[in-house]
Amino acid sequence: MCSRWIPAAALGVLAFAVAGCSGSGSDKAGGAVEAEPRVFTMANGNGIPDLQLDAFAKELARLSHGTLQIEFKNAWRRGNPLSEAGTLEDVKAGEVDLAWVGARVFDTAGETSFQALLAPLLVDSYSLEAKVFEAGIPREMLGDLSDPDLVGIGVLPGAMRKVLGVSKPFRRPGDFAGQVVGLQDSRLAAETLQALGATPRPMPSAASLDGLDAYEQQLSSIAGNSYDSDAEYVTSNLNLWPRPLVIVMGKEAFDSLTPLQQAALHEAAVAAAPEAVAASRAEDDEASSILCRRGLTFAAASEDDLSEIRSAVEPVYAELRHDRETRSYIEAISALKAEIGARAEAPICGSEREESASSAASEAASIDGVYRASFAREDLARSPLLYDAAEINDENWGRFTLTFADGRVTFEQKNEVTSSTTSGRYTLDGDSIVLDFTEGVNAGETFGSRWSLFRDELKFTRDEALGAIPTPYLIEPWERAE
Repeated sequence: MCSRWIPAAALGVLAFAVAGCSGSGSDKAGGAVEAEPRVFTMANGNGIPDLQLDAFAKELARLSHGTLQIEFKNAWRRGNPLSEAGTLEDVKAGEVDLAWVGARVFDTAGETSFQALLAPLLVDSYSLEAKVFEAGIPREMLGDLSDPDLVGIGVLPGAMRKVLGVSKPFRRPGDFAGQVVGLQDSRLAAETLQALGATPRPMPSAASLDGLDAYEQQLSSIAGNSYDSDAEYVTSNLNLWPRPLVIVMGKEAFDSLTPLQQAALHEAAVAAAPEAVAASRAEDDEASSILCRRGLTFAAASEDDLSEIRSAVEPVYAELRHDRETRSYIEAISALKAEIGARAEAPICGSEREESASSAASEAASIDGVYRASFAREDLARSPLLYDAAEINDENWGRFTLTFADGRVTFEQKNEVTSSTTSGRYTLDGDSIVLDFTEGVNAGETFGSRWSLFRDELKFTRDEALGAIPTPYLIEPWERAE
C-alpha cells in the first residue's frame, strides 16, 4: 500500500501517509521504532538560505512529520558568474540531492518555460505575484521543462529585482544608454538590458560593483552585500522582474524515492508559496529600512518614464510572443494584473523611517550576539581578500567564534593544530567598527572596518581609512548562532 502514487486531490492527507510509510516498525515489546529521517542535501548559492527556502524546508518537515528534512549546502559555487548553470549540472551528476536556481537561468540552456514570469515589468508587485502562484501558473511552467535528467520539484515566489545605480538613478531608457549593467546569468535579462541601450555583464553572487554603472539586484542583496557603500541610488518603482526560485532534483535521485516521498516534495513547494511571498515583502521592508538609514537614495521613475521603458522593451515582448505557450502565459498574467490593479512595489524613505533611525547606542545593541564562521587553510590561501602571504598560517583558519556583548568583544579560533582566544572592547560609529583587543593573542592590537548585519549574517569590509582588519574576518559571512 505504501508504494502507490498519491493523486493530487489526496495530498491534503500526505502528512499522515508519509509518517505511516516512513519505515518505522515495532520492537519486540510492541513499541514503535522511529526510522531515521531521510535528509536531502540542497545546494544554496548564498551564505545562508533565503527565507523562502526556509519555508520550503519547514513545510517538507511538517508534511512528513519530520521524516524528510533538508540540509543546505551553503555558498555553493560562490564566485562563479555561471554558478546557476553549473549547479544544474551538479544536481544531474548527483553531487547534491536538490538545488535551487533562479528561474532566469533556464533560458541559457534553451528552456523557455519561465519567460512569461520574467517578462520585463510584467510581474511588478507582490500582490500580482501571489495571484500568479495562486492560479498555478508557475506549476504549469515547471511541467514544461524538457531536460530528461532533471525533475522540477517546485517554484517559490521571490523578491522584486530593481536597478541599483552607482553614480546616478536609472529612470528612463536614456539612463541605460552606453552603461554597463551587472546581472545574474539570463538571456532574457541580457536582451532586455540591450533593448534599453545597456551592455549587460553576468556577475557572480556577492560580486563587487567594480566596472559596473548599475546592477540588477533585489533590496535584500543590496543591503546584505553593503552595495550602498559604493552606489548612491536605487530606482524604487522600476521592478524589472521578480526572482522566482526553482527547486530541482536529479532524475535518478528522484526515481529512488517512494511515490509518497516524491509527492511530499512537490506539495511542500506548493504549501510554502504563501509564506514565500510574505517573506519577500518582509525582506524588502527590512532592507529598505536599513538602506534608508544608511543614506541610499530611493529614486522614482515617473509614469512617462515607465511608459518609455515599456516601449523600449517591446521588441523583447515581440520575440517572446513568437512562442505560443509563452504568449498564452503572458496573456494570463496580464489579465490577472488588470483584474487586481496593484501598483508596482515602490518603497520610499519617508519621515517615519527617518524618525526610527537608530542611535549609536541602539546600533551597538543590534550587533550583540554570538557569530560563527569556518573555512579551510586552502580557502584562506585562495582568497582574493588575502591581506598578506604571512597570514597563511595555522592561526588563521579553522572554526571561528565572535561574541559581542555590552561593548565587549571576544574572538576565538580553533583547528586541528591550534586554539586561541583574544578579547577587548568594540565601538561603533554608524557602519564603522573598531575592535580594541587588550587580552590574549592579539593584545595591544586594534582593527577597524565597515560592518553590516542583515538577516543574522554579519559581514566586515575593509576600509583603509579605518585601519587594517585581518583576512579571516572577511572570507566568509559570520552567521549569528545566539
